[in-house]
Amino acid sequence: MARISPQTQKNVIEYAKFVLMEHGENSDYHDKMEAIDIAYARYKLNKDPKTGVVHGEGIDAATTPAGVFNVPSTTPPVVVAQVDSMVGYLSEVFLSGTPLFPIVSNPTNKQSAESLEALLDDHSILGGYPRELLIFLRDSIKYNLGAVECDWTSVDQYDVLDEIAQDEIRKLKRKAVHYTKLRRLDLYNTVWDKNTNPGDIAKEGDYAGYISILSRPKLKRLLNKISIEGDALNVDKALASYISADAPNYVMHPQVSDYIASRKPTTMIDWASFLGYGSQKQARGVLGNYEVFKLYARVAPADLGITGPMPNTPQIFKFTIVNGDTVVQVKRIISAYDHLPILFGQPFEDGLGYQTKSIAEGSIPIQQAAGTLFNIQFNASRRAVSDRALYDPNVIRPSDVNSPVPAPKIPVKTNQLNNRPISDSYYPIPFDSRGTENAIQNGMQIVNFGKELSGLNNPLQGQFQKGNKSVTEWRDTMGNADARLRLPALALEYQFFVPLKEILKFNIFQYGEDAVVSSQRTGQIMQARVSEMRQKVLSFRVADGYTPKSKLASTEAIINLTQMISQSPILQQAYGMMLPNIVAHLAQLMGIRGMEEYNPQVQQAVESEENQAGPEASPVGDLARIMQENDLRQQELASREQGLQLRQQELRQ
Repeated sequence: MARISPQTQKNVIEYAKFVLMEHGENSDYHDKMEAIDIAYARYKLNKDPKTGVVHGEGIDAATTPAGVFNVPSTTPPVVVAQVDSMVGYLSEVFLSGTPLFPIVSNPTNKQSAESLEALLDDHSILGGYPRELLIFLRDSIKYNLGAVECDWTSVDQYDVLDEIAQDEIRKLKRKAVHYTKLRRLDLYNTVWDKNTNPGDIAKEGDYAGYISILSRPKLKRLLNKISIEGDALNVDKALASYISADAPNYVMHPQVSDYIASRKPTTMIDWASFLGYGSQKQARGVLGNYEVFKLYARVAPADLGITGPMPNTPQIFKFTIVNGDTVVQVKRIISAYDHLPILFGQPFEDGLGYQTKSIAEGSIPIQQAAGTLFNIQFNASRRAVSDRALYDPNVIRPSDVNSPVPAPKIPVKTNQLNNRPISDSYYPIPFDSRGTENAIQNGMQIVNFGKELSGLNNPLQGQFQKGNKSVTEWRDTMGNADARLRLPALALEYQFFVPLKEILKFNIFQYGEDAVVSSQRTGQIMQARVSEMRQKVLSFRVADGYTPKSKLASTEAIINLTQMISQSPILQQAYGMMLPNIVAHLAQLMGIRGMEEYNPQVQQAVESEENQAGPEASPVGDLARIMQENDLRQQELASREQGLQLRQQELRQ
């Protein structure tokens, strides 16, 4: 790591303050997300938490629930239904495959392709890719914007080693397993270059980052990883600069629950009392929270005073700042295609940038109108049962009139001197329900407008559709409906998933090491030799749900070709001998493993090799060979570490 002078750290802090100031002024987008989240959760802003009555809002402003109708107004689930239906479709397209990101290559690179595929699958299990990507897809549909960080990091794993001499003794060995971590970012606390189109932020944006609140143990884990990488700065100062109250730059989520209050993730543990410290001064550095700001910026090193090659060429740097005044990391990032490691996706793109409405935002007026019509019918029924009336409080008590009991016995104070009948003390105001009979039908019609707006009809939501159709007509109808839904999938494919797949692949080629992985599909143990993969980096293409292996490898064309060969004598003479290899390659592309086990020629060759191996094939010979390979691998790693240490000493000088 190059030396970072105090003046350079001040420049980095000033740059970060400018970015955070821009983030604080982004209140209009925060207001948009809050309105969407409230509508998605069907939360009532003016609801009394004790009585459940919504005061002064819409249809509830003039009505007080009573008796059997002692419930607040109803909000139809229009926004959540449209959002989750589209998220379900996109998750089926992108996240339902096994493995999540298959590898396509030519037959000569079959073994390397399978090893790279198993390695990517192993990273997917470690990082929980489907979970993070699922939340990203939901953000993209709700806000028409989503963000994911792609960070090459490590996780500690433990191996159990057996002693050769004593089998009962076990030894644990800790090792760091590196992989690309995907982290879905909270858009409330994510910063990005607002002057760039949402789909081009990673490619052309000047900066992108996010804010998080960490406790002391979480910050220590982060600083330990940075220290192992050799990039740590001001560790003691960062641990001492805790915040005991609010985090100024962190944006709190809106209130959307009737039971759980929205709050900032700050710890309330009194570490001073727990550890027995008598004063706040003694407890300093033991308690508190830390606001951590991770920023990826495309800047010229000379502008911030960073020493290094090409000082006047914009490069990507990662800055980690604690509590706004302490720089703990300044690291050069080399990313695939010079993309920022935070990828953004905008599924609905029409050239209007951040003004483009998402499905959720477009469905809010539909939900409000439908809710108003539903509650008109609801309140009409309420008034028909318990309508307004005029009564004499000297004769009838108000508590008796407004009693919630379905069949109350109301006492009446009569005066025998005036001979007034009881009917003169109570007069119900006549109620006319004309104009409200079709409110429910009108509300359902408005809901259907919302389905036409998003293109998500009843069958796509898993609901029954009336009408008699043949199988061919039904497939044509659903195919036409599916064509509209593939538009946001196409946008996400080339905005987000194509750069993501390249980053996942090139991170392995750039930072990865040789490893032994197990295929999640077959359980086969594979030796992933990254050094060999680097030599043919352009020979591997990563597939996904939108562009599967069948598209990239043209498996349908290969199937048709094999049928042509089997039917043509001339083609059989030319390609007949290669037909088994073509079938084996096709099986590999279609995800079938172990096809060679059914080839009798391969089985005969394996048996002959085992017979000729003799003593070398014994367990003792295998153990000696494995130990020799381990020794050579350890020597190679030691020489690499020595070379890296010499290189670091040269850079420091």
